[in-house]
Amino acid sequence: MLITTERLTLHAWSEDFFDGLFAIAQIPETVRYVGTGEPWTREYTRAKHEATLSHWAEHGFGWFAVSTAPGSFDGVVSLVRRSATESGLGLPAVEMGWWIAPSGWGHGYATEATAAVRDKAFEAGWADRLLAVYEPVNKASARVVEKLGFTPHSKFTLDGRVEQRAVLDRPS
Repeated sequence: MLITTERLTLHAWSEDFFDGLFAIAQIPETVRYVGTGEPWTREYTRAKHEATLSHWAEHGFGWFAVSTAPGSFDGVVSLVRRSATESGLGLPAVEMGWWIAPSGWGHGYATEATAAVRDKAFEAGWADRLLAVYEPVNKASARVVEKLGFTPHSKFTLDGRVEQRAVLDRPS
């Protein structure tokens, strides 16, 4: 499956994207606001990669590799189904996340890629509610969330870091 925008191609996750994922997961600036904020080990990257392949097989959606040019790996937009408990909302939701490699920062790629995946998620019936979880100190992600139309929901602390939940319901 491909999603295309004016400048980007988003590819359904496949085995082909492990090396690209591992490469950007080694860049401290890229993972600063992801999980523990530390670069991922090869083993941890493999586990995340395998989990998203399984998610695609089970749900028919999951992570997308972001490409700015043929053959490039410039980031990820993820969709992960969360239960009512996992979402922290008391209702099930599909969590949306994103990473763009630092070489792509400042070009609007995160907004362009996430808007395309948001639209596909609603159009394809993958989600009735999207959830974004981000650190409020990550101003770039906060701007993306705002541009996409998410509404702040609640804050919580995870591993000593303040996180913000925001939600976006399928348009009626």
